[in-house]
Amino acid sequence: MKKFITISTIIIISLTLLFTGCFDKPFCPNPDASKITANRGTIGTEGMVISGAAGAVEPGSTVKVIDKDGHTATTIADANGSFTLTEADLPEDFDHTLGNTIEVTQESEDCRESGEAEVIIVP
Repeated sequence: MKKFITISTIIIISLTLLFTGCFDKPFCPNPDASKITANRGTIGTEGMVISGAAGAVEPGSTVKVIDKDGHTATTIADANGSFTLTEADLPEDFDHTLGNTIEVTQESEDCRESGEAEVIIVP
């Protein structure tokens, strides 16, 4: 009897999650870190630039960039799956420390937020 109750409970929970939308979208693939750069920049370049080359993320996805302190900036990828965030797009306290990492994720109408791609901040 306990086995029946356990199986029934699992089925009920699964159906509840399914009908409430928790299983309706798969996770997005992780961004391609090999196609993403985070350049600290200089005064001449007007500060930090974080960019993804074509194919770095899914076309049209919302790209989220997060520093080690949780400061976040978002942008929308273009039709080629590339994106750019400049100093002006970043929160005032965003980490610019050379050698530190930032995390990049993506999300779209077709999929839930991906895992992170870690990118090192370079000069």
